[in-house]
Amino acid sequence: MRQKILILIAALFVCGAALAKAPVKKHGKLKVVGRQLCDEKGSAVQIKGMSSHGLYWFAHCMNRSSMEVLAKDWKVDAVRFALYPKNYKDNPAYYTRQIDELVEIAEELGLYCIIDWHAMDSGNPNKVLDDAKVFWEHMSKTHAGKEHVIYEICNEPNKTTWEEVKKYANVIIPLIRKNDKETVILVGTPDWSSNLAAAAKDPLNFENIMYTFHFYAKSHKNRKAFIEAIQQIPVFVSEWGTSSYNGDDGNDYESAKIWLDILAGNNPEQLKISWMNWNLSDKPEASSVFKPGSGVRQEWDQLTETGEWIKKQFGR
Repeated sequence: MRQKILILIAALFVCGAALAKAPVKKHGKLKVVGRQLCDEKGSAVQIKGMSSHGLYWFAHCMNRSSMEVLAKDWKVDAVRFALYPKNYKDNPAYYTRQIDELVEIAEELGLYCIIDWHAMDSGNPNKVLDDAKVFWEHMSKTHAGKEHVIYEICNEPNKTTWEEVKKYANVIIPLIRKNDKETVILVGTPDWSSNLAAAAKDPLNFENIMYTFHFYAKSHKNRKAFIEAIQQIPVFVSEWGTSSYNGDDGNDYESAKIWLDILAGNNPEQLKISWMNWNLSDKPEASSVFKPGSGVRQEWDQLTETGEWIKKQFGR
């Protein structure tokens, strides 16, 4: 009996030590200071994590099992839950419950999580405004004040203007702030979140707001425009990949290294830019980190070349 008690105490000690090293325990609730994402004490932080693919297709790759591996083995700081509005519309109750459960798992593991309203197919986010209002009303009430939560209100606006995105944000952000006064909110930018210029010229008038930038290393190499923008507005790279913009067609690791070096602080103001890599799935394409079929089998050690490379970019 005494031996069993000692084993139990040892196990609890190990679990407690692991949780103490967890990102949320270390940094607390995040906030935006100037153009920098910071910890609860106001010190600059760079949060690095993995984004799911669309949960409709690849929920089997973003679950408790995989998130435990990401937290303990990969040592990521955060996870991003990509929910397409068209899927939400088909079954709001199911996807609301799914997101709530994933948020709870992330909290238990001490990981930050981004609730991503993955608006893209509609182009203009105002086209899915009614569903967005229902979704964000629930999310901001249910998860208000939680240390580990970040809201991403529109993934990749496209074929529309910043004026339209701003119009959408000026509806959704006050709705969220009615329920949750402080949680960081990420706002997408035009041209599939690759054009920060208009937002830099005409920013939103809210606190704890960041603007998203997405890049795919093989396709996007206009780093000069990005560097200019981060000196004007707070930016979070909520999605990037080593591949082409379509998530496939091979990888450009050299270009990815240059991008990650900039995000790590090699920029004029030494800003630390947080990022989320696309994607945590077993889809047969260049940007996926798991080999085809491995997610279905829950075999998280079956990494693609991309997965092996991405895993090395983490660590704490």
